[in-house]
Amino acid sequence: MYEKRILLAEDELVSATYLKDSLSALGYKVTLATDGKQALGFYLENPFPVVITDYEMPGLNGAELIQELKSEEIEPVIFMFTSHSNPKLIVNVMKLGIFDYLVKPLEEHELSIKLKRAFEFYEMKRTETISKRERQLRLEGHLEWIQWKEKMAGGEFNRLNQNLFESLKNSFCQGAGFGALVTLLKLVSDTTVKEGDHYKIESDLMELIQINTGMAEKALKMFADIDLMVSSPMQFEEITCAELYEQLILWVEELKPILALKNQQVLMGDLKPTLSKYKISYNKVSLQNSFKEIITNACKFSRADTNITIVTNVEYNWFKCIIYNQPIPNADGTYGVPLQFENLIFEPFYRLSKNVFDVYGTLDFGLGLSYVDSCFKKHEGKLSVHNIIDHSEWSDSPVTKVAFQFSLPVLKN
Repeated sequence: MYEKRILLAEDELVSATYLKDSLSALGYKVTLATDGKQALGFYLENPFPVVITDYEMPGLNGAELIQELKSEEIEPVIFMFTSHSNPKLIVNVMKLGIFDYLVKPLEEHELSIKLKRAFEFYEMKRTETISKRERQLRLEGHLEWIQWKEKMAGGEFNRLNQNLFESLKNSFCQGAGFGALVTLLKLVSDTTVKEGDHYKIESDLMELIQINTGMAEKALKMFADIDLMVSSPMQFEEITCAELYEQLILWVEELKPILALKNQQVLMGDLKPTLSKYKISYNKVSLQNSFKEIITNACKFSRADTNITIVTNVEYNWFKCIIYNQPIPNADGTYGVPLQFENLIFEPFYRLSKNVFDVYGTLDFGLGLSYVDSCFKKHEGKLSVHNIIDHSEWSDSPVTKVAFQFSLPVLKN
């Protein structure tokens, strides 16, 4: 969620002070730059949704500043601030590609309306840009897959072109599993001693091989489970939503060892009386596995000593379950799931984090949420994940949380 931040570039102190005070009174956070060069520096350091710039400034003038700002990937909404009301000048200003112009002196009501529209326009353009980026990532992934298959068919596999398999490489070569097995077997080959018809292997080495063989076997089972779910009919049974609520509580109890790893707790919302009026059709095993995968993910990517909150309800003929967690920072300093990755995280082998979490006993191959996605498609359900800003915490600043929601179609009892 963007902040209501405005960058103001104005070299006349009186006009700058008046406009800054007016904008602050409307609830905006204003950063003042006294010339175009300083304004550009402020913007590059921390981009602003809205920029208001004077036309005539020393050094970098308004027109030059606009050209620089419009070269950004997500360009800001730009207003030109001028004391001229000459129609010809205004036309030339609009040709620069700005959102609107502001003529001195300003009327506060008009300013308020224009800025409200500007922030709405910025959010619309930002969402559109992010959606295009996501589509581009998907297309690039599909194209690389096709190109790789063609190279394999022609026997021209280029080991230097590994972009498609970056996630696979991280998954299989880090931590437990296939990568560790390869390393261990090489170590066995170098260190074992042949005694007659047998080889003598260090006991510690053999234990590691057994552990990693188990992880590799677990990975192959996950492949098989997803394939079976996608290609085979699924058996369903009917239960009330109240009964499903009770099932969720039992499944959470089974996850206590995982919650204990970082001293986390799960808080369940109260059972609503209306849940007993509705039924769902579900496959217990697949839904149980999916729910545990979702909660385990929430544990892995949440801060220690925090709560994971689960809220259930029935709305518009859907049983909805939302899991909220407070995420640890991403590698780039952001939090949670960026907008452009909200759908990509369900793709096979796609991993937003490249870390391996050995203590959880999970595969970390990017297959868990693919299993969850396949499960809910079989249930004709829905999945969504997005960031929210939580203002309910007892602190001065709001907290970013991740909201993971699954929905199942319901029938009245």
